Amino acid sequence: MDSLRTSSLSGELNRILIGKYVDPVFGAIESKAFAQFRPLSYPELSSASDYDSVTLTFRYDFYSYGTPSETVQSLSVYEVSQVLNFDNDYFFNTPVSISRIPIGNVDARVNADYFKQELENTATDSILTTTIKLSDSFGERLFNAVNPEDTLFTNLTYFVEQFKGLAIVPTQADKIFGINNFDTNTVLTIHYHEVDAKKTISFSLANLIAFSQISADRSGTELVGLNSFYNDFDPGINRYLQNGTSIFTKLDFTKFYEYMDTIPNVIINSAELSLNNVSLSDEFIAPPNITLAMLRLNNRFKKVTTHQDTIDIAPLSGSLVSADLNKLFVASDQGGLFSMPYSSTDQNYLGYPTLFFQTLFNRKQYQFPNWVIIAANPPSNNGKAVNRVVFPKDNIKLKIYYTRPILTENP
Repeated sequence: MDSLRTSSLSGELNRILIGKYVDPVFGAIESKAFAQFRPLSYPELSSASDYDSVTLTFRYDFYSYGTPSETVQSLSVYEVSQVLNFDNDYFFNTPVSISRIPIGNVDARVNADYFKQELENTATDSILTTTIKLSDSFGERLFNAVNPEDTLFTNLTYFVEQFKGLAIVPTQADKIFGINNFDTNTVLTIHYHEVDAKKTISFSLANLIAFSQISADRSGTELVGLNSFYNDFDPGINRYLQNGTSIFTKLDFTKFYEYMDTIPNVIINSAELSLNNVSLSDEFIAPPNITLAMLRLNNRFKKVTTHQDTIDIAPLSGSLVSADLNKLFVASDQGGLFSMPYSSTDQNYLGYPTLFFQTLFNRKQYQFPNWVIIAANPPSNNGKAVNRVVFPKDNIKLKIYYTRPILTENP
């Protein structure tokens, strides 16, 4: 189990996750969403301006995981009670203080079958939203802060010290779903009137701190003992991978090096890495692609942060790619990110990292035995989903097809 960032960097998928469900293998999974907000404009209110209400609207991005069909998800909204620091990354287990009493509640109907259809159909622009009426005490406090002449309102640093953000927490739910905090339909809105004219003030959740806090109760599961970070854990016959809660399967290539040390010269014709007998269900969908990332000896992800790191990975130049700033991944034969797609027909993940293993052989005096299986959709999106997969450990196969050149002396 590793740390996993769920806040977004520029260019990544902007999704925060809300909900909970029970997985018979991985336990009870829950996600709370946290997000800051800021005014989109700085209107000048007149003495005739009277507050009416405040609402939070969010747009679904059609990601859903858990119980199929349409069910009701009960949600509560709280105020965040601690200042979130723009200089920090936020992880799936980052603790955040929130108010004791919710400022809004809603029952939202989520149809997982419809969400799946819309998520797969990228040609459409369907818009589906839920609106939550928030408490008037919160709304009036926000309304009273509206002042284009006051830096407490117009300066973002000061504003988020007063209004620290919102937390959306599931109370009764059987699935986790995604909302797009960058979408213009995801908005906090003050409704007010001036005499007979109805007006609004909008607050955006985009380009600010937003992340998912994802927890797992693994009581009664094979993974009940998995409760510390960066430590090897052997659950038995199966191996696991889960986005969101940051469970990865570690691979050790020591046997590859030991075997190749017995052979002086090798031309690798094909390297085939596979995970077989991976059965899926409509309820618990696996990551569509997986890849391999390098680990340090302490099970942290290898990344280039020092001069020594550059020296360490120099022998693998051209065989690694940085698809995530915090990790180094196996490169494909074409130089991109190596990917093992899932085949529903064969029920397996399969990929051919031929040039990578040829490089390992050519540079076998520099050994890199520790790697980890991680979702590749892309890797920076691992904190924006909870997809998971289970497979027997004995069904992880590495096959090397090679030619041994015969060196002869000239007569």
